[in-house]
Amino acid sequence: MSDVAVWFDLDGTLLAVDDYGQILERACAAVGLEGETRTDFVTGYQETFFERLNALEPEPYTDAARAGAEAAGVDVDPETFTEELLAAECAGTHVPASVRECLARLGDDHAVGVLTNGVTDWQTEKLAHHDLREQLDAVVVSQTVGAHKPRAAPFEAAEAALEADERWMVGDDREADVDGARAAGWHGVHVAAPEAVPAAVEEL
Repeated sequence: MSDVAVWFDLDGTLLAVDDYGQILERACAAVGLEGETRTDFVTGYQETFFERLNALEPEPYTDAARAGAEAAGVDVDPETFTEELLAAECAGTHVPASVRECLARLGDDHAVGVLTNGVTDWQTEKLAHHDLREQLDAVVVSQTVGAHKPRAAPFEAAEAALEADERWMVGDDREADVDGARAAGWHGVHVAAPEAVPAAVEEL
């Protein structure tokens, strides 16, 4: 058992998102969507995606792509779009060098994990793409748990994954990460962007 376990959110905390609008545009372009048709597709996609994600549906990306195609009146294969979107998101995100150095430093003395909302396959693929998994002792994704932060279940799953006397949660969402952590009896630290992570945990 570690004395301290430090958990991080993924998107917007360890991963910097360059421009999500451009990520969507790249995926749309890859399946031949452009102009007004692309706008209608994205509108339909976004409306359905968040609904399905919040409801913990098993395939929110594919469901949303299907809804976007129906809204735009186009014949787009939902699974193909989902694959292109994941590839675009991997390409359109990065891990600052200072964050990698921070994880390495923390890992010398503490247990380190990722506790993130999202789709399990999607989040683990991004971790693998950015070579982050090897720096982590555990990964907990809300879809696997069956509840999103700030609910208690993800934090309970993290506690089971890494035993520790003291737990910290670092994330860019005050409600999901900070408030959820404090309700679970953890320390919660808010960061506005990945570049702020090293300073936020420098005392650990």
